[in-house]
Amino acid sequence: MFAKGFENRCNMDGEQIFQLPVKKTIGNLFIFCFLLAGLSGGSFLIAISMQNAGYRILGYILGILFALLICMMLFQIIQVSRSQYRIEREGLTICWGFQRMVIPIQEIEWIRPYDQMGYTIPLPSLERIGILTGRLFYQDLGEILFFATRQQKAILIGTSQEVLFLSPLDADAFQEGIQEAVYLGSIAPLERKSIQMESPVRAMRANPALYIPLIIGIMLSLLLFVLFGFLVNRQAAIQVGLVLFESPAGIIIIPILATIFNVLNTIFAPRIMKNEKLRVYAYLLAYTGPFISFMLILSMLLGMIE
Repeated sequence: MFAKGFENRCNMDGEQIFQLPVKKTIGNLFIFCFLLAGLSGGSFLIAISMQNAGYRILGYILGILFALLICMMLFQIIQVSRSQYRIEREGLTICWGFQRMVIPIQEIEWIRPYDQMGYTIPLPSLERIGILTGRLFYQDLGEILFFATRQQKAILIGTSQEVLFLSPLDADAFQEGIQEAVYLGSIAPLERKSIQMESPVRAMRANPALYIPLIIGIMLSLLLFVLFGFLVNRQAAIQVGLVLFESPAGIIIIPILATIFNVLNTIFAPRIMKNEKLRVYAYLLAYTGPFISFMLILSMLLGMIE
């Protein structure tokens, strides 16, 4: 079968490549990037104009956080622009950003347009922006994997293991391509290759007892930097716990060490959590971070009072 439309390409091996509708998604992401760039730049400008070091550090932190969000948006733009679906006689390949999922054609059981299913499937949280990615469980369909940029004219593909939610630019040609590949059958079956769909939001919802203290620890570390800004202008020596800082500027080591500790906790605690025998240590690490940060904040506040 020959692919229809300029958005699809068919090579000599019969492989059909279907692009996703990404213009609206990329446009929305660029708008968010410009807004975040304004917030980030404004935060830095306000921080520079501040006389108080504490407020200045707070402005810098906000500017950096907004800049990190810009990096995340730019990564999403790159990921979406690289995404495509490939149909060949042996199977369906979903290229989603830098990852690739391969579904052998013999595992595909059915294909239907989403608007003909009669189900109202809960969509991922970024659906309004134009990014439908992630994994969820729906009672009537089972596990659903999203690799799409729009709900309109979306295609659902049922496999032996899950349901795929896809949004090819030419939905009719895509559906015909899948049906023809299934009809012809596979000569040299492909090996299934899955994509890691672990969403940070989903992971936090699944185990809030682990992730909430990790987030609190990071926030308290940032608060330590702000608190340092209010202390640095003090001329007298400051006693923090058992340590006497003759120069308040030396206190910067406290928020730096706290941040390093909490960042390492955030990296390693979820990994340790995957081992059932070590889960106790994962929780111990997760709760140690905010506890230490809180005690450091308390010590610095007591040093200010004295």
